[in-house]
Amino acid sequence: MKSIFTFFVILFFTTSAFAQSQVAVITGEGYANEVYYNFENEILKTVPRANWDIAFVGTQMSVSVLANNGAGVMLYTWPKGAAADWASVDTTGMNWIPMYNSIEDWDYGAFNANTIPGDQFDYGWGKYSMITHKIVGDSIFIMKLPDDSYKKFIVKEKNAIQNVWTFQYADLDGQNDTTITLDAKQHQGTSFIQYSIGKNEVVEHEPTERWDLLFTRYFDYNIPYYVTGVLSNSGIKIQQVNGVSQPDFKDYDPVLFNDTISEIGSDWKSFSMASFTYVVDTSVVYFIQDTTGTDNAIWKLYFTDFSGSATGIYTFVKEKMNTTSVQSVTESNVVVYPNPASNEINIIHDFKGDTEFTVYNIAGQPVLKTRNFEGSGLNKQRLNISDLPVGMYTVRINSGNDIKTVKFLKR
Repeated sequence: MKSIFTFFVILFFTTSAFAQSQVAVITGEGYANEVYYNFENEILKTVPRANWDIAFVGTQMSVSVLANNGAGVMLYTWPKGAAADWASVDTTGMNWIPMYNSIEDWDYGAFNANTIPGDQFDYGWGKYSMITHKIVGDSIFIMKLPDDSYKKFIVKEKNAIQNVWTFQYADLDGQNDTTITLDAKQHQGTSFIQYSIGKNEVVEHEPTERWDLLFTRYFDYNIPYYVTGVLSNSGIKIQQVNGVSQPDFKDYDPVLFNDTISEIGSDWKSFSMASFTYVVDTSVVYFIQDTTGTDNAIWKLYFTDFSGSATGIYTFVKEKMNTTSVQSVTESNVVVYPNPASNEINIIHDFKGDTEFTVYNIAGQPVLKTRNFEGSGLNKQRLNISDLPVGMYTVRINSGNDIKTVKFLKR
């Protein structure tokens, strides 16, 4: 979270140069598995969805911690004390609000849900020290595992320089107290490092190869309900187009790509009580680009069938598009603070000359825009966001061919 994202600008529309092909992704009876998928290499890994309970981001400068909501892991903040009160934890009068992973950004896991608005050093489960460069845990959590057992849990520390996590968990009565040190450097190639509390071990869950899409089950707090659907990896940008002919439509708008991880999500299908089957929307098309790759290929995808819980089969058509021109961005430094923010954000940057600042909502629509002529060195631009609805936004800064985007959360 609170990190800087670059992206690539597509200059022209595209035409298809590759044949369409049909793909079937099988998650199994009761959606027991989740599937990691790459457009070029097809299915990378099929793995039991419930084989982990908690996951720690592997990236050095990120602090996201996920709970396996889709497998039934429930997470609560213990409200009666802080880290020093570890021995006093109980669930007396437990009537607390559960915490869920973000469905907008992998950098906001369930454990990050308590991030304090306006405090750029607070990450929900702990606070960052400018002196030690460590994030030190200050909150105790209660976890309800899929077997209905309860654990108390604390993320004790992340050493940002060494990229090492330390966490502790135990039964509510203090039995089976366990402290784990997890070196993320030993798990390079994966976005997250999954851990099973029930088995007391790291789980090799995610493939080491770069994946584009994850077919899984998760909690959609916008409904709110548990859904089966598709989440995209960090660095993937997607445009959804409605009301078109799926086989024929090829023209997308490069401005409307966004990196919300649930952009594909689950709403391309609905359940018919009349036929007791799922019905797929036959007028929705997705265009998908991995901005971390070397060729920045764009793929077209549309769903043709969904079998439901009996077999958990997603059927879709994919087609690789021919990008006529892609322009990469140059490197500039950008920091946005506070993040999350309520009333205003400050953008520290080293762009110079005629510079434009545009804020986009999660649908890729511009909601705020301004421009200045900036001098050399570090500059600061202040934007008033008090009138924006609560949610995730992207601010795009560009000057000539120099472009960067940074996400921020409005609370």
